Amino acid sequence: MHPILLCSIIMLTIVIERTAYFLRIRSANIPHHFALIEHALLKKNFKETQEIIEGLSGPIAHILHVGLKTPEETIEVIEENMAIAGEQMAREAAKGVSLLALIPSVSTLLGLLGTIIGLSLAFKKVAGFEGQVSPVLLASGIWVSLITTVAGLSVAISGLIAHHFIQNRVSRLTFEIEHFGSRLLLLLKKTKPYDQSTKKTAPLNPEYETSDFNLISPERNP
Repeated sequence: MHPILLCSIIMLTIVIERTAYFLRIRSANIPHHFALIEHALLKKNFKETQEIIEGLSGPIAHILHVGLKTPEETIEVIEENMAIAGEQMAREAAKGVSLLALIPSVSTLLGLLGTIIGLSLAFKKVAGFEGQVSPVLLASGIWVSLITTVAGLSVAISGLIAHHFIQNRVSRLTFEIEHFGSRLLLLLKKTKPYDQSTKKTAPLNPEYETSDFNLISPERNP
């Protein structure tokens, strides 16, 4: 019973902490504010866009801020920065979920272990008793079997429900981060003042990108 009780305490701790986390990061009506951001970007009013984002909070607002804080960068760099930030927020949202998923299985097995131990105690008493066996001798062992089974299954069922709830919130948040991040990237591609693909980039090693250097020249590579 003590390990089952420990599992229940861990489960309650994770559920309370994750529920408080999702309540804390809950944002206002993101689709409405994103429509305002989209309208401002299409007008190339970046100042208004920054003001809208500064009034928001939460992971989605953070991913939008990451995408717009360096407008001078190329789309590829902005996309990588947003991907890194999105992975960090998704990992933070899923904190403790893997441990919560383990609790139902462990609790069920602990309940089954208690059942076996209780029956073993009961039959041990019967084996050591000479003469007529009284039901009273089996009562204590069977009681141990039943109470541990009930406790283990109760914690396991509660853990499954809690895990489904938390995992659903994590999946929803991850989807919203990817969804609004992709929409922002599409808007940035439409509103960039020049074609990023035509921007001349500095060579990785200028010595090897001059007209005098020929990799397959017979003089340099006999």
